[in-house]
Amino acid sequence: MFYMPTRVFYRLILSVLLFQSFSLSASSQYGQVAHGDQRISVFYHASLNATERHMTHQWLQKVTSSLMTVYGELPKDSFHITIDRTSSRSSPEPWGHVERGIPTNVLLVINPDLGYDALINDWTVFHELSHLLLPYRGYGNIWFSEGLATYYQNIIQARSGLFDETELWHNITSGFERGRKEQYWDHINLTEVSDNLGETRQYMRVHWSGVLYWLIADVELRKQDKGTLDIALKQLKDCCESRSMSAEDIARKLDELTNVKVFVPLFNKYSESYQIPEHKLILTELGVKHNKWTGGISLDEEAPSADIRRRIYRR
Repeated sequence: MFYMPTRVFYRLILSVLLFQSFSLSASSQYGQVAHGDQRISVFYHASLNATERHMTHQWLQKVTSSLMTVYGELPKDSFHITIDRTSSRSSPEPWGHVERGIPTNVLLVINPDLGYDALINDWTVFHELSHLLLPYRGYGNIWFSEGLATYYQNIIQARSGLFDETELWHNITSGFERGRKEQYWDHINLTEVSDNLGETRQYMRVHWSGVLYWLIADVELRKQDKGTLDIALKQLKDCCESRSMSAEDIARKLDELTNVKVFVPLFNKYSESYQIPEHKLILTELGVKHNKWTGGISLDEEAPSADIRRRIYRR
C-alpha cells in the first residue's frame, strides 16, 4: 500500500468487495511454509490448480525467507496467508491486506497467470509482510505503521538480492521527493492528514514521512552505538508481539528497550509536521547524492555515515 495512489485506492475499494465475497470455504486447498520451527499456514483459493499452487508455494517460501533478513526469524511464530486470485493483468499482485487476529492472516490477491518472475519482482507482498514487524497499532497514526512497512519492504528486497544498494537508495530518495510534492493539505498536520486519508488522499506524504521517521531513528541508534532498528524490532517482538498498542505506546516502548530517547521525540515532531520533514541532510550524511537533472543517484563512500548506509543495506 504505498507506491501508486490509484493502486492504493483500488485496494481500499477492493477490500470491502473481497471480504464480502471471499471466505475460507472457497479456499479448500491448504499448504504450509516452514522456516525452522516457525510455521505459516497457506490457504489457496479453490480456483488455483496444482501447478499454480506449486509456483505460489515457491514464491511464498522466497518472500517469507526475505523477512528473516531483519533479525533472523519471522516476526510471528505462526500466522496464516490466504491467497485469492484476480484476472486483472494490471499487476501480478494488485492488493494485499493484514488482518490482525488469532491467528493473524495476510490476504494476498494475485494473478498467477503472470508467472513467478512477475510475482517475485512486485513489492506488495514485501510491504504486507513488513507490517508484521510491529504489534497491532489500532486506530490512528497510519503514517507510523505504513512508514515502517514501506521502509522495510525496500530493505528486505535489497537484502534478498532483488536489487542492489544503489536501487535501494534510489527508491527511498525518489519516495521522499514524491512525498515532498504533496503539499495541498499542508495546513493540516500529519496526524490529521493520516487519520483522514480517505479524504486527504495524501498517500505519498503519509507513507514517506513515516519512512523518514524510521530511517532517522535507525541511523541515530547506530550513531549512538545503541544497536539497530533491526535489533529493536526483535526486542519489541519478544516483549509485545501479541499486544495491541497505539503508535505512541510502541514509540515509548522502543525508547525503553533501546535505552535512548529517539522514538518518542521524533514521534511528537512528525505527528505535528505540516509537510514531509527535511530529508536531504540525512541523505547527504549517508552519502546518497541525487542528480536533479537525471533523477538518478550516486553513493559517496567517503560520507560521514557511509558505513551506516552500507550496514542498513547488508544487515
